[in-house]
Amino acid sequence: MADIERIVRVPQAAYAAIVAHAREGKPEEICGIVRGRGLDAYEAIRGRNIAAERIENYEVDPQTLLRQFEFEEAGEEMMGIYHSHPVSVAYPSATDAWNAHYPESIYFICSLEFDDAPVLRAFKMTPHWIDLDIAALRQALVFYETRPHLFAYFQPADQPLPAVLAALPEPPPAPFYVDYFTNDAGAVEEARLVSVVEYRVVVF
Repeated sequence: MADIERIVRVPQAAYAAIVAHAREGKPEEICGIVRGRGLDAYEAIRGRNIAAERIENYEVDPQTLLRQFEFEEAGEEMMGIYHSHPVSVAYPSATDAWNAHYPESIYFICSLEFDDAPVLRAFKMTPHWIDLDIAALRQALVFYETRPHLFAYFQPADQPLPAVLAALPEPPPAPFYVDYFTNDAGAVEEARLVSVVEYRVVVF
């Protein structure tokens, strides 16, 4: 994809609204949706974070998500979903990748790691439903528990693919996460590979 196609345009008012929401919600993560069309954002709309643990996780409330149908009736769309990282960088976490249920949407992350210098970045996160041999992957890769029962491995773009990943059928370009979720007995219930593609944010 050419660089010009990876530009997301955000009006100053929407950018300011996201930053203000993030600052008001700190130390918890905040979230909301972005009305727009394609890669053009029009308006940031606040949602409620209904995650059980809001310091390091988010879940947009269903009432806010349902507004996407209102947008569609007006010829627009829910082009994005935003949330904050109160004390960490503006890059998707393994939890963010696991929770990325809208692959057509842009995921905006507002970092307040430095209060006086907010950073807004944008990503597409796409799950790839590849048949993963988690037992083999666990032997070859170092996974970490990012949340209770949720384990992750991150493959950066500047590192060669380990052989166990290179052997996957059509592995996506890095960076990507390999996430899996276990039940109380430790058995793997679900696994997925989620690619991360950054889009440049232009505020106008």
